[in-house]
Amino acid sequence: MMMTTTSTSRPSSHHDDHPKLKPTNNSPSAPFCCHLHPDILYRIASKLPPKEFARTSILSSDWTWSACPRLTFDAAAICKCPREDLHLHGHFQRYIYEVNGVLQKHHNKLVETLEVKVDFVDSRLLARHIDTWVQFAVSSKTKNLTLDLNPKRFFDYDDLYVFPFQLLDQGRSISRLQHMQLSFVSLNPPSQFKGFPNLRKLHLKTVKVNRKDLENVLSHCSTLEWLFIDRCRLDDELIIVDSPLPRLLYLRVHFCFTKIKFNAVNLATFEYDGDFIPIDLVQSSKLQSANIRFMTATIQHALISLLNGLPSVQSLTLQIRLQYIQKQWLWDNPLKFTNLKHLQWFIFVLPKDVDKVLYSLAFLRATPFIEKLEVHFTGCDLWLAEAGPCRKDLGQCKYVHLKHIWISGFRAARGQLEFLLHVIENAPALETLLVEIGQYPPFNDWYGDNGPPIKEAMEIARTCMRPILPQIVTFDVKE
Repeated sequence: MMMTTTSTSRPSSHHDDHPKLKPTNNSPSAPFCCHLHPDILYRIASKLPPKEFARTSILSSDWTWSACPRLTFDAAAICKCPREDLHLHGHFQRYIYEVNGVLQKHHNKLVETLEVKVDFVDSRLLARHIDTWVQFAVSSKTKNLTLDLNPKRFFDYDDLYVFPFQLLDQGRSISRLQHMQLSFVSLNPPSQFKGFPNLRKLHLKTVKVNRKDLENVLSHCSTLEWLFIDRCRLDDELIIVDSPLPRLLYLRVHFCFTKIKFNAVNLATFEYDGDFIPIDLVQSSKLQSANIRFMTATIQHALISLLNGLPSVQSLTLQIRLQYIQKQWLWDNPLKFTNLKHLQWFIFVLPKDVDKVLYSLAFLRATPFIEKLEVHFTGCDLWLAEAGPCRKDLGQCKYVHLKHIWISGFRAARGQLEFLLHVIENAPALETLLVEIGQYPPFNDWYGDNGPPIKEAMEIARTCMRPILPQIVTFDVKE
């Protein structure tokens, strides 16, 4: 059985937030730590491993802890079997027996954190017991609740655990919740449910919920700081939260929606992984970092979408797993990233787009305040490719703040070379330039036993770039 005692939240000094201690022995022979305030004693003890936590009673016969900071019940660890075998040989019965036994010992005690980790593949057996465990969390004034019920093959099961909102009152018990993780759960809150007033961190994974219910719950989590929504099933896969989330600092979304819109003025970090969709975070004027991974998109379409949705981002990482490049420069596009200073860009070039690499500069032309540029190319057909336009077709576009450039996956294709030469010639403040020659993919043998022309690509980079670089620029080419 996994039962840990490491607290995930700092205990409060309020009298009902730490375990009760009997009066300490104040005699000269009592241990020095017995004279410490109960809050300090609790914080020290909560950092100990489980066995050491239990042994603290030997320091004084008068000590009696009435709380356990953390209870974690991992079914695979308790039953000592692989996850996929939990439903065999009575493992679930053993798990239920172990959990109920431990919770009985902690009846009427404070439990800071309760974590339940079991594959929900037998709803008839598990559902009523999980209800009991949630009821225990309510009565134990738990701050951090995790119901990790996601089966390894969750797509094989449709019977999700129905979260028991009826067990949560709108008073003290629900106000205690600060962190909550729910996976493989169905959410159907009652109409009068008004959210979690003190919830700061929420992780939803493979959760089934009506769009309006989700938006209603989130709209009433005014203290929310951290939100992760992963592979959730909504009725129309559209989420628009117009109500302000003034404290939301971190937002992460994976494979969920067809449109995302949040009103989070203080959002600092945003991460998205999934299909190419509209993302509206226009209200997030303080957005420091965005990490975007689209499954499929055209570079120019992704540019327009991000300019409309993330205009204030300061640092952007963009990766398109299957990307296309159009033959257009977007000359007349008035939209610009007003605060973008660092761009990390992964460019996967399809064989049919080898002659279009230079057109990807349309993205860079929308970054007038860029200071640091990282471009990581992939595409085996780039080696010494001679197809594509020249930079003279671009016209001038100054990058007056650009100081650092790092290019990897350089294979001396004309598009790559013209891309770099254009940027170098228009970056008067450049300080460092690092060019890394791409490694030859092991599944290609177009160059026979001699491998890819790495040396030739290195020589092209040196001879073409060094003459136009100011002497003060630190320049390096390496494999």
